[in-house]
Amino acid sequence: MNIKKLSFATLLLSSLVVSGAGSALAVSQGETIKIGNLKIVERVYENPVEYDFTDALTKSDSSKIGPLGNDMTGKVYEMSKKDLYKSKSYEADIENDSNENDSFSRKVTRKTFLTGKIGVEAETKVNWRIIEGKVGINAEVSFGEEDIIETTHSWVIPKRTITTVEYGSKAVKTTGSLNEYFQGRVVDSNYVNVKYSYKEYSSKKSKDL
Repeated sequence: MNIKKLSFATLLLSSLVVSGAGSALAVSQGETIKIGNLKIVERVYENPVEYDFTDALTKSDSSKIGPLGNDMTGKVYEMSKKDLYKSKSYEADIENDSNENDSFSRKVTRKTFLTGKIGVEAETKVNWRIIEGKVGINAEVSFGEEDIIETTHSWVIPKRTITTVEYGSKAVKTTGSLNEYFQGRVVDSNYVNVKYSYKEYSSKKSKDL
């Protein structure tokens, strides 16, 4: 799989290739493209669609740290929310009305990101290490960064079906408080509200014609 980074100015247009059917330039969204036995309606989202939120907060994640004596000194992220979700950049509805499976290959892009509030700017690196360690999922980029990744992805389209394919980023959103303890007491607290991508995803759902 070839992967390269693109600037945000890169146009979200690229070639679409179907096995045995040649190629065509997908220059529009929401219109039907017919190549061989496949009818394709594709949608590219310059601003990815966030959906499929799942609450992943556990009891240990949300446990609060109370005064624990004079030995409790340092920063702790006390998490109140941890949602996993999908950030969809591309999808297509593909109709295969033939009696044979076909393949569909597409240059696609997805956004990688790490944005939000994590306390004072001078302590960003330290604060983020604490937050990321508590969440337990590593970000793809450094705090405050966004990027576009381009790759080529392929799906098998079953015969006599309409298949919806998707591509994008898996992401997590977390909120809570970054609390600094000194001798068992909270001496400083900062609100945390962060969302970030952590890996790519692709999916496919088919229904019979």
